[in-house]
Amino acid sequence: MSSLEVFILTYNRASYLRESIESVLDSSYKDFTLTVVDNCSTDNTEEVVKSFTDDRLSYVKHPQNIGGINNINSAIRMGKADYIVLFHDDDKMHPDMLKTEYEYLESHPEAGCVSCLNTNFFEDGTEQDTAANYEGEYKIYTGRELFDAYFEGTHNTVCPSIMYRKKVLDAHDLIFDPNVGPCCDIKLLFDIERYGDGVMSVNKCLMYTRRHKGQDSTMNYFTMHIELYDYLINDPYYGPMLSGKKEWGNDKYKDFSKALASLEIKGERDRSELRGFEKKLRNACGGRAADRFKYKVTVTAAKLFPGLMKKLYYSVKKGKV
Repeated sequence: MSSLEVFILTYNRASYLRESIESVLDSSYKDFTLTVVDNCSTDNTEEVVKSFTDDRLSYVKHPQNIGGINNINSAIRMGKADYIVLFHDDDKMHPDMLKTEYEYLESHPEAGCVSCLNTNFFEDGTEQDTAANYEGEYKIYTGRELFDAYFEGTHNTVCPSIMYRKKVLDAHDLIFDPNVGPCCDIKLLFDIERYGDGVMSVNKCLMYTRRHKGQDSTMNYFTMHIELYDYLINDPYYGPMLSGKKEWGNDKYKDFSKALASLEIKGERDRSELRGFEKKLRNACGGRAADRFKYKVTVTAAKLFPGLMKKLYYSVKKGKV
């Protein structure tokens, strides 16, 4: 019988952490250990964890903050079980998530990992299920299928829901590469596929993703994805694969350059930093000449006439222009 470890990675989210721990411990599958890996929180995280009396739960606190990605990698290195899950401190598990994914890995040795679909839940109490982009009970991506699906917007993998086969990670020393940036979870899945194992998705919503303003993916959506594209285009293996996606690149440049220009107009990020991201975006995605010209004109106007451009921007947003 295969062993299972769950890790919850946390930093200063005591207000959400209790629900996350409770959801894991209430799983219908019971034979696992749960470790909360604390990246040197300064709130009452330790108090929350130690309020639980379940013998399966343990607590590790780093003496200093080592960064979010390194915190995840510390959990990967701690893992000794056959299967591991790297869960978020602000999300919740469905009671059957562990049981379902465990059984799929047991019955599909060709899969290096398995994830499920998720239900988004919001601060106003509403929920929204995601839907699969494939037919059937499950899908196993192999070869370069996940890579292609990702850039077609049709992939179905949810990072915190993933159960990894530890020997696959160990065989190729696969971790969350800090050089990739926050989207390093995606590159890890590409690597699992690259080295010959399948990336499985189960067509069931078995995880609850909390949507709130404090999420990294909400605050840094555009820049974190640009960092991923910049890494991939410069990678000897993935670069040629990405450079072949001309239409995707042109469309992505149009959408993301507009987002970067709007951030500059609003004054929400450092101007030179945003220009650096546009350069990375252009290098990775190309972009049509018209869209690149439109970006240049917009940011130049934002620099010369900041008040006017901000007023115009919000007027357009409100439908007044």
